[in-house]
Amino acid sequence: MAFKYTVVCDTFGFLGYDVLDNPREILQTIKDAGYDGVDLPGNPVRMDGQALRQMVDEIGLEVPELLGAWAYFHGGEDRDLAGSDEDARQRGIRYAKATLDLAEEIGARFFEICAAQPPAPQLPFPKLPISTLRGNFVRALREICAHAAERDITILFEPLNCYEAYPGVLASVYEAISLCEELQPHAVGIQPDISHMNISDPSIPDTLRAAGKYVRHMHINETHRYRLGTGHADWREIMRALKDIGYEGYLAIYMPYSTQEAWMDQGKGERPDLRMHLEGALTFLKDIGRSVELEMV
Repeated sequence: MAFKYTVVCDTFGFLGYDVLDNPREILQTIKDAGYDGVDLPGNPVRMDGQALRQMVDEIGLEVPELLGAWAYFHGGEDRDLAGSDEDARQRGIRYAKATLDLAEEIGARFFEICAAQPPAPQLPFPKLPISTLRGNFVRALREICAHAAERDITILFEPLNCYEAYPGVLASVYEAISLCEELQPHAVGIQPDISHMNISDPSIPDTLRAAGKYVRHMHINETHRYRLGTGHADWREIMRALKDIGYEGYLAIYMPYSTQEAWMDQGKGERPDLRMHLEGALTFLKDIGRSVELEMV
């Protein structure tokens, strides 16, 4: 079975495009480039869920996921669900609930959560014991998951890495598996990210196989976060592993540095062509996917 493809709109900042400023043009470009879906930012302050749902329906896209803004530089405030600051944790819970309400309006199936470092990162060792951090995180997750269940939305854990997340909480796919098992029967899953896995997990294909049924959405970017195919990800083995576990979800193309690279290549006189950029990444993945399918027949 062929994969479906979506794109993470937070990618477009380096290209000079903001999907919340000009949604119809950007969503139509995504559709014209050949994508099936679009992953939108989780911003209940700036987003009109009903208007966006009507727009994506008219254009013919799905919205698989709203991406949570958990790092300070994304959210503009401390939303740390694991640390010692109870005010920050409550802000994070309120934000999650508001974004889940928005996801229901838009028709998204998933909402992403990670355990990002606080505004002043605690590296290489956190101030609190890992057991305390994890306990705080799980308690907050239970409240968020209960809110999500009422809206039939699945919470997806995105493991970051030991430089961007609290170690021992959600800094590897194996830690995400442990959270999924602890939080059952809540509807939870994992959203692995290739770049993070390159840092935190011993083997990307083997880890995907270990995560198996919990893998519900995939962030596809290069190991060094630049253009697909220029790093050292073994894309054929990654695709094969996804097929081995029967993955039928979306591949979400996420390119935080490749967009910056395109801007630098073109210069700052005008914005790079968004459609060309999107088509290049999609063609790369579809070509590999077809080749792997032929090998597995």
